[in-house]
Amino acid sequence: MNFRHLSTKYLSVLLLGCLALNSFSQGKPAISHGSIPKTDDEFVGPFSSWLNAKTGFGAKGDGVTDDTRALQAALDAVATCVVNNTLYLPAGTYLISSTLTINHHINVSVIGADPANTIIKWGGVAHGTMLQVNGTAYSKFDRLTWNGNRIADVAVEQSWDGNQPHFDTGNEYADDVFIDVAFGIHGGSLGHGFAETSILRDHFIRNTKAGVSLGNFNALDIWVRNSSFQDCGVGVTNTYGAGNFKVYNCVFRNSAISDMSMNNTGDFSVRGNTSINSKQFFSAASSRNPSSIIIEGNTIIDPVNTQAITTGNQGPIIFINNIVRSRNSANGTVAAFSSNAFCMGNEFTVADPISIGSNSNTYNNKTASRASLINLSAPILSGAEPNLKRRVFEVPVGAGYSVIQSVINQAAKFSGTRPVVHFPYGNYNISGTIFIPANSDIQLVGDGFGDRYASMLTWSGTTAGPIISIAGPSKATIRDITFKGNTVSTNILITNADEKGSRIFMQEFHQVGGQTGLLVNQLDHTVIFAYDTQFSGLKKAVSIIGGPLADQGKPAEGRTIIYSGASSNNDLSNEIINGNLMVQDFWYEGSIKSTWTKLSGKSVFIGDGDHIATPLHVVLPSVMMNDFTGEALFIAGDITGHFLISGKSAQAKILALGIMAENDSVLMDTSSPKADGRLLTSRTRNYSMQWLKGGSSAMPDIGTYDPQFISNMMADMLKVRPIILTTLPHSVSDIRLYRVMSINGAKGIDIEVDPGVSSKKSKSN
Repeated sequence: MNFRHLSTKYLSVLLLGCLALNSFSQGKPAISHGSIPKTDDEFVGPFSSWLNAKTGFGAKGDGVTDDTRALQAALDAVATCVVNNTLYLPAGTYLISSTLTINHHINVSVIGADPANTIIKWGGVAHGTMLQVNGTAYSKFDRLTWNGNRIADVAVEQSWDGNQPHFDTGNEYADDVFIDVAFGIHGGSLGHGFAETSILRDHFIRNTKAGVSLGNFNALDIWVRNSSFQDCGVGVTNTYGAGNFKVYNCVFRNSAISDMSMNNTGDFSVRGNTSINSKQFFSAASSRNPSSIIIEGNTIIDPVNTQAITTGNQGPIIFINNIVRSRNSANGTVAAFSSNAFCMGNEFTVADPISIGSNSNTYNNKTASRASLINLSAPILSGAEPNLKRRVFEVPVGAGYSVIQSVINQAAKFSGTRPVVHFPYGNYNISGTIFIPANSDIQLVGDGFGDRYASMLTWSGTTAGPIISIAGPSKATIRDITFKGNTVSTNILITNADEKGSRIFMQEFHQVGGQTGLLVNQLDHTVIFAYDTQFSGLKKAVSIIGGPLADQGKPAEGRTIIYSGASSNNDLSNEIINGNLMVQDFWYEGSIKSTWTKLSGKSVFIGDGDHIATPLHVVLPSVMMNDFTGEALFIAGDITGHFLISGKSAQAKILALGIMAENDSVLMDTSSPKADGRLLTSRTRNYSMQWLKGGSSAMPDIGTYDPQFISNMMADMLKVRPIILTTLPHSVSDIRLYRVMSINGAKGIDIEVDPGVSSKKSKSN
């Protein structure tokens, strides 16, 4: 899937321009005070099917022998995917003297035993690159320490030359350490790619230029989570090129230039981070061009510069619920915004801390004494996922569903110990439904996901399936597996998992083709979290149908939260009927026949930091709200289309705040009587202003600017906070999917209250 075939027009604009609900305490993020590090989950492996760098290729890992040739041979073997697509590096220090390369491959995994004891160390010439990842997609490079020895320039160069496939999307760097280099992860320097990349629980230490550096205008959606940056020049930046990044729950210490910086404009999200003793927290170079930026819920402790946040572009900028404890000597502006900005709920320790340009608003910001914030400290981040050496049950390569079910039944006898059912690399034709019984904590683990070169379960049955059915309450986990269906199949079915306090968690779930990617049907209590998801080529990507309580206007805690992701060419991306959906930091590219979101009934929808790219001046709305009586918030988004309110929607409340739009009318209301729809503090691009080489201008507000209305509309969004996964009670479901791909199918993932009862509302699904 390539989400980045952008039009010439759009590129020209760019050139110019664990998890749970956690409430804020008085609108501010909670700060940890020395708790023991926890991890979201565990590492499972190695398996005998994996290639082994030592036993299979002669690498020594003794820190003395030059292992370059052995490791390159191992990488060449795993990249071809003839025997297996996973390379394992046992504990050791692997000395290399020249660049390791992976060129034009897909679905490759390179995994170390543990970053604490699995080290690749540079012993080559000055300014070298340790690993070159060129045209490689849907791959992961986990649990390794990359030690540049203060000689190498780049630890990992993920850059596509464009000569052969693949566009480099869907890659992961998790539980890695990048130490003593100029750049930790350097992406997109060859002019192409570096998109949809997940950077999880990594540590960047003494990266003199930058920890993560983006290099071109298609280096988009770099998701950096729960990572640390210690003594770096800049933590995350695009100043050496272009592209956009999203940074969440990271810790920055002693950044010499800035924790994060940007030059070329795009969409940026900075949420829940902590900065200590850095020169500056966030800086954006001066520009005539617009850039949608949201800076939310960060804690900035003792920045060297009084001016901790500087943005020189045109915005719009949303700056909310941040804490800045300045040094004793600080005096002057702390946060400076040159144009459209909305600032709310921030706390400072200096007087007159905010400088804003025209068309800006501030609300409920306050100044506190430094002494009242003296106990602020950095949270303890997740450690590398531990290897708990679970009992493993091997599935024979190519086995059918009856053999697989037999293996699962054997493993289920050990429920309570998270037993592992392992699917070695290869295809498995499934003619009958694989069933995971209730109250099981089985882990189904493959050797990698993808549309080829994967552990793939392919539906060959004559019915609609499903391929796999999980009965709740359940603690089942699925990792690194692909489910491939047909035009009528359900690929993954989850039932009876709507107990109070239940959750379903997805990290890097991908749906390719089919009818409906994710159906959440009549759940009242379960919270569904999805990180770094991708949906492509679907009739309907996400469908949320509210439960009985929501139908009665008494919604419970159940909701679906898609924290980040990307999708393209879906007829409809989000449908919500009396449901509750939040989509944050999502990139969508569609056609003239595409609609991003449809809302009806008592639905609650939050679109936060989303980029919705459809062709200009199309008739079909990007967002349709028909017979809508709920609430919809659109904040810090970039949209080329428009919103349409129609039908009987007089009771609806709609707020679009800090939107970057095109020349068209953005908010259209044909309902009668009219809904309460407001468009505030937003901008529009001006293509006719050739002398500005693009540029933008402030959009006239629609509706009344009312700070209390805005605060009320944002309240639900500000309660949603990602935290580390914790153990849930036995009686509730905690189902987890990590790097799972679903291909085709009438339904990719179908989450139902009761499989025997189908709502008349869901028949169209």
